Amino acid sequence: MEKPIIEFINYIRQYSTLSNEAENAIVALARNETLAKGSILNKEGKTCKRLYFLKSGTVRTYFYQDGKDITHWIYPKNNMVTSWYSYLSQTPSKDYIETTEISEVISLTYTQWQELYTTFPELERFGRLLIEEQMALLDDFYKGYYFLSAKEKYQLLIKAIPNITQIANLGHIASMLGISQETLSRARK
Repeated sequence: MEKPIIEFINYIRQYSTLSNEAENAIVALARNETLAKGSILNKEGKTCKRLYFLKSGTVRTYFYQDGKDITHWIYPKNNMVTSWYSYLSQTPSKDYIETTEISEVISLTYTQWQELYTTFPELERFGRLLIEEQMALLDDFYKGYYFLSAKEKYQLLIKAIPNITQIANLGHIASMLGISQETLSRARK
């Protein structure tokens, strides 16, 4: 088994014990890619068909509002990445998924995951726990988004993504927090 796939299998094992059969099924279906900086994994208007494991690199999701690029979330390595609503509902996306540096991803399609969930209960458990974790993280972050000060928002983001300042530019971080870069500079002090 290739090292990137082993890392993906180990990531899944954090959520659920895997049978050899489930591991072999994942290995047979998984697509491993190295992507250049600026690669678009999905864009507005297209249904997101793949769930990605970000083995290395950084990915950002963003959308356009009044012609302005707004960062929705920044994903560091060792995370699952997709346009969540589009992927889960299999409807057109409202956002873009883009690599912000050379990145290695391992992915399976929505249909492949559904078949794996049906065949292997331990993978269905993985899927459920992953979604629960994502929902809790985003719920906590975005509740704070509406009533916290800029400094408190920044601290909440650091709690969610401790290395955010090493993997994302300040413009994207400020956009994600809904504040100006100047306000972000003050909040970081």
